[in-house]
Amino acid sequence: MRVRTGLERLLDDEAQLVVGRRIGLICNPTSVDAELRHAADLLLARGDVKLDVLFGPEHGVRGEAQDMDAVEAGRDPITGLRCHSLYGADVGSLEPTDAMLEGLDALVFDIQDIGTRYYTFVWTMALAMRACARRGIDMIVLDRPNPIGGTQVVGGVVLPGFESFVGLYPVAVRHGMTAGEIARFVNDACGIG
Repeated sequence: MRVRTGLERLLDDEAQLVVGRRIGLICNPTSVDAELRHAADLLLARGDVKLDVLFGPEHGVRGEAQDMDAVEAGRDPITGLRCHSLYGADVGSLEPTDAMLEGLDALVFDIQDIGTRYYTFVWTMALAMRACARRGIDMIVLDRPNPIGGTQVVGGVVLPGFESFVGLYPVAVRHGMTAGEIARFVNDACGIG
């Protein structure tokens, strides 16, 4: 049985979530379909979706920044769309601002996670969820499989007072969840939504 990613499901079966809406996309080089076509290119190619802006996490939309280097805002060289950075020089730069979200109907997240809490991408997602919840903007998380599996949970959880950008919520080191499952946990159990 072939696994279909959230991106493929959105484009094939769930397009009503984005059709006719002005959307932003949090993406990076992992935001591709089975033919390695980037989500930004696929969404922009649809005439019925208004992809307005891209948001770059650590390393940027196209993977242009090195580890721990601030990502600059600008324009995507392939689509020409504006790119907002969600990985700048300070903590405040990690969350979308009201100005960045202005006019959007929905924010879409499509990034492959690796299954451990040390990667920043799911925490970028959680901070974007917070910002969208405050503004009443829909957040759509396109899920992908956990590459190290979902059957083992290993390591301690982040204790209150020890939260950081590589552990904003109480999840184990090897958490056993997909990005979509972390989104549900953060929304339901931790009270974002």
